[in-house]
Amino acid sequence: MDPFKTGIRKIDEKMGGILPGSNVLLLAPPFADAERLAVHLAQPGNSDYTIVLSADQDAQEIAMDFGLPESEGHRLWIIDCITKTMVPTIPDGEQVKYVGSPVDLTGIGIKFTKILNGIQRTEAARNNLPGTLRIRVCVNSLSSFLIYTRLEVIYRFFHILSARIRRVNGIGIYILNSEGVDEKTISTLKQLMNGMIEVKVDAADPTVRDLCYQMTNGESVPSIRYRFSGNDLAEEP
Repeated sequence: MDPFKTGIRKIDEKMGGILPGSNVLLLAPPFADAERLAVHLAQPGNSDYTIVLSADQDAQEIAMDFGLPESEGHRLWIIDCITKTMVPTIPDGEQVKYVGSPVDLTGIGIKFTKILNGIQRTEAARNNLPGTLRIRVCVNSLSSFLIYTRLEVIYRFFHILSARIRRVNGIGIYILNSEGVDEKTISTLKQLMNGMIEVKVDAADPTVRDLCYQMTNGESVPSIRYRFSGNDLAEEP
């Protein structure tokens, strides 16, 4: 299976993209547009599907951020962990599943399975061959899950989720606020990952970010300077 393109030229040219079966920690400070970068990385390609597991935004906000045309709307699936706290009776849709809160990790796991089954049905209805699924998973964010649940419990849950992503040859992007957790937490969560994207804000120009991409197999892209122009990521020379 070909790597997943990131839409970031230096990564796609040097490494081909993100290898199938990879889980990548996106470590960034507050106000570094980590969510926008995650959306950029998780944007479904022509043959991809994206699953967003959100404890930060509701399903409507997520759909707006991805901005897919109606003809491509079947490629975005969402597990919304916050809306049901305000609207307890809200029913699941075909592509949007709700859980009571970010604490309900068992419910999240069940809804994740339902979404994978739903994507397989969608592919079958479109007469595509079995075994060709390409899944991108975006977790927004680990920081929010850690507010509600102990690190050890979070580790166990995402250990299972990351293994499932590897088994389907997908990729996972996990946002983590670098200033909201201690080094022990970062080190623990990094054990689940095949790589890490670390983002820093340029001190001289706060609209510019610096990204370092490092995989556990030793491959890396040490420095990519970029900024967002609207919804587009523009790499600096």
